Amino acid sequence: MKTLIIDNEKSIREGLKQMLATYCPKVVVAGEANSVATAKEQILQNQPELMFLDVELGDGLGIDLIRSFKKLETQVIFITAHHKYAIDAFQCSALDFLLKPIDPEDLVNAVRKAEQFSLVKDLEAQLKVLEDRLNKANQLPEKIVLTDSESIYLVKVNDILWCGAEGSYTRFTLADGSEILVSKNLKAYEGILEGDRFLRIHHSYLVNIQHIKRFERSEGGLLVMDNGQILPVSVRKKDNLMQLLKTWNETLIK
Repeated sequence: MKTLIIDNEKSIREGLKQMLATYCPKVVVAGEANSVATAKEQILQNQPELMFLDVELGDGLGIDLIRSFKKLETQVIFITAHHKYAIDAFQCSALDFLLKPIDPEDLVNAVRKAEQFSLVKDLEAQLKVLEDRLNKANQLPEKIVLTDSESIYLVKVNDILWCGAEGSYTRFTLADGSEILVSKNLKAYEGILEGDRFLRIHHSYLVNIQHIKRFERSEGGLLVMDNGQILPVSVRKKDNLMQLLKTWNETLIK
């Protein structure tokens, strides 16, 4: 897999090249760049299948570099040193990213995912979600990008009824009755969504409280959702649910 490394820190570029040689021998580094300007030259010259791209370069942003091309036939793995809010933004947009300093295990997983995609992802749609999330760092995202083995979906967060754990996968149940199974565990989405609208009610369920129809106290606690589906509430999560519902109700009354 022909690859470019684009980062304004030489130490990051050198370290990444060494790690790729050690842990990802199928990846061939065809060139490197430290700015938007030099990156454009390298992309045109090498036509890479994969790019490791720094979020912030010396003369611009990695997003701007991608958008300077009408069509970019490459996989992109972003490199970032941002804090947690930005990491949530990348997860929300479903774009792959590596956090500096780069962990070898994270690198291997990101490359493996890039190799599995036979078609280039819809970068423009994912970048739009990323930008919106970064611009609203302390707010729940309006949309989230979900990917399965065949498609990329831009889903309104308000349309999510609940997320259910299925091993290392998560199944999203939506208001229109559709379901999307994605290859990330529930904990990853708990970090993105949990707040004043979403709550983990059980080790297997993260629910949107706006779609709760009623709470039944029997058998420790059951939630009836808008679509009639009944979900269990664990004993340990019951108090958190009651407190959140109370707080949410007080907010609506004001």
